Amino acid sequence: MNRHASRLVPVLLVLCLCALPAVPGLAGGADDTTPGSLSALEILERGDDFHYGYEDSYYRILTVIKDKDGNKSELKNEMWEKGQMRLLVFSDPPDVAGMAILVKDPDTIYIYEPEFNKVRRVAAHAKKQTMLGMDFTLDESGQKHLHKQYDAKLLSEDSTEAVLLLEQKAGLDKAWPQLKVTVDKETHWIAKKIEYLDDKGKKRKTEIRKGVKKLGGRWVTSVMIMTDHGKKHSTTLILKEARFNKGLPDNMFTKRYLVREE
Repeated sequence: MNRHASRLVPVLLVLCLCALPAVPGLAGGADDTTPGSLSALEILERGDDFHYGYEDSYYRILTVIKDKDGNKSELKNEMWEKGQMRLLVFSDPPDVAGMAILVKDPDTIYIYEPEFNKVRRVAAHAKKQTMLGMDFTLDESGQKHLHKQYDAKLLSEDSTEAVLLLEQKAGLDKAWPQLKVTVDKETHWIAKKIEYLDDKGKKRKTEIRKGVKKLGGRWVTSVMIMTDHGKKHSTTLILKEARFNKGLPDNMFTKRYLVREE
């Protein structure tokens, strides 16, 4: 794989989680936010169901990377998504412009290199790597439905938020065995903070989701910040545009489409 392609593999990791669409309005009665009215699992399911209730989507995204010395770099891309399939096309910086990444499923990833007009498959183990100076991995960014991947325990709760401890379900191979998740009841049950814990329970990374606003007719989280505490390094994703349920065709998410479009 050429050097630009290898640098871009984890870019898709970052972008997968950037926009979290929420269904306008909250299903259920007024007692939903009352402490004790829902179990830990029900709280987690409420947020998952709420923030992923779309058939397909389009996003225009700006990624800002900040190192420990305060130096910043930027990446721009567009992303189309349908189910677990994703297509990303990069426009900036110049050394990655025109390159594309196709995700068929978490273990089937292709990258298009315009300079060679070739599509190459990326090894599945790349989903646990970070590259291009960013702070997300594919494992971290692909966590759309936390209740399917983790068991939940309620640590604390009031009328505005709930704090959950999540433990990886048996048989899964996640990068982080535990997550500490703070759910904001006032902004559509969004997981507004996710703390990534190692096997000793030490916090290694923190992900903040904020900037909830309406784009493309849906409530979305427009800003996501991942901080690596060891490296003192952060990656911020900014959602600039979003569209939903436009009937994207399945053939858009194929190797043939990558080559044809370039």
